[in-house]
Amino acid sequence: MKVIHHGVWLILVLLLQSAAINYISFFGVHAGMFLVAVVVIALYGGRIQGMVCGMIYGLVFDLLIGRVIGADVISFAAVGYIMGAVSEKHYTPPPFYIFMLLTAASTAAAEIIYMIPYVAVLGGDLPLLNTLKTILIESALNAVLVLPVMWCMKQTLSLCKIKNTNFR
Repeated sequence: MKVIHHGVWLILVLLLQSAAINYISFFGVHAGMFLVAVVVIALYGGRIQGMVCGMIYGLVFDLLIGRVIGADVISFAAVGYIMGAVSEKHYTPPPFYIFMLLTAASTAAAEIIYMIPYVAVLGGDLPLLNTLKTILIESALNAVLVLPVMWCMKQTLSLCKIKNTNFR
C-alpha cells in the first residue's frame, strides 16, 4: 500500500510542479515540490523509504528538468536518508517550525550536494553570490511549502490506513 501511496504522490508532485509551481517564482527561483515531498515522506516513513523515494523522485526530477542526470538522485537520496534517520530518533512530531527548519536545511544540503557532480561534469566555476541567493530563496520557499504538503501527506496516510509511520 505504501508503494501505491508514494507512486500517487509522485504523479501528484509531477503535476503540481509542472502545472503550478514552475510558474510561481521569487527572484527567478522556484520552490522544489519534489524535494519537499521526499522530506515529508522521509519524516513520516523513515530513512529507507526516504532514501528510496529520494532516488526515484530525484530521477524523475532530473528527467523533468533536464539537468545533469543522476545528480538529484544522489542529493535527494542523501537528504531522504538523513531526514528519515532524524525522524526515527523522535516518537512525537516536533512543532511545525522545526519541520520548516529541517526542510530549509535539507534544501540547502541538497543544493550543495548537487553542485559537486555539476561542477565535476561541466568543469566550470559557479558564481558564488548567485548560487547562495538561489539556495537561500529556495530554502525559504520550501520551508513554507512543507506545511501544506505535510498536512496533505498526513491526511492521505490516514486515508490509506498506513499505520507504521514514525509519528503517530
